[in-house]
Amino acid sequence: MKYRALLSATAILSWAFTTTAAIASTYSHATQLPAPDGLTDTSGEQSQCNVLAAAHDTQNGYIWSAVVVPGAATIIAGPTEIGNRVIDQNSIAPLGTYVPSHQEIRGNPYKNGGSVNMFGIEEAVGGHYSNSAYDFTADFTSTYSYAFNCTMTETVHVPVQGYYTVDPNAPGDSKDAIRGNCDAYTAMGPDATQPWWGTDHAFCDFNVTTPAHDEDQPRPDEAGTPISQDQVDTLHAHESFGSGFDTSDTMIIGQVVVCISSSKTGTKLPGAWTAQNGYDGSKCNSTWYYGGATAGVPNLNDGSHNWVTVPVI
Repeated sequence: MKYRALLSATAILSWAFTTTAAIASTYSHATQLPAPDGLTDTSGEQSQCNVLAAAHDTQNGYIWSAVVVPGAATIIAGPTEIGNRVIDQNSIAPLGTYVPSHQEIRGNPYKNGGSVNMFGIEEAVGGHYSNSAYDFTADFTSTYSYAFNCTMTETVHVPVQGYYTVDPNAPGDSKDAIRGNCDAYTAMGPDATQPWWGTDHAFCDFNVTTPAHDEDQPRPDEAGTPISQDQVDTLHAHESFGSGFDTSDTMIIGQVVVCISSSKTGTKLPGAWTAQNGYDGSKCNSTWYYGGATAGVPNLNDGSHNWVTVPVI
């Protein structure tokens, strides 16, 4: 038969739950965080980016567009247990008040120190724990917040690019002066002061290097308002204050007095013997007190006259 100390018991040899653990117990908690599922509908992000882009279209007549760039996902609520709890039977540990079903004294009475009483080891065979702790899996709901940015682009019109040279038909005696004007036109480039840019002008011929065109140019990113989404996951969890349960295990309660003898006044010698704490009393007598109550009980203080002893358990 196996025995174990009650105060250090961490496992149960045989047991039976008396009730089903309550869902969403105040004392339960998930021991892992779920991974974010990712937004199942990203249309809300793109809608926000479209609004931000449209706000710029009125400023100069050019067209703005935006593309969603996903950011970090941050849990902002949960995990909160919602059901389908499955208990890991191997993880159950006792908690709370222990009420023995049956108590008895193990072995023979023994002396311990100078008292005229005798002691025994009380054990419990079966009993009930008021609470328990255990691991389990269950469904949990969590809320994640999904951040994102809008990569902004502006479609702009790029004027024709090129340079001016002297028209071959320019008056010969003015070509040097005209050449200076052509170089100045080229240096000015597209400018409001020369609306004729890109066309021949004042005996200066325009030479195209890049035709006029529209192109997309990047603009600074703008942050959207994060979008929240709930999700359900099956997670590992722990219950620290679960239901009570019955056990058939045999456990040591501890040392108790099993034989009491009111000593004669001033002598500390046995008088009449009385059994205590459920002991059958078969060895509550002076013969056993003097002859066998120290058997198997080592002296832990050889250098003194107290002869303090403790039982071998």
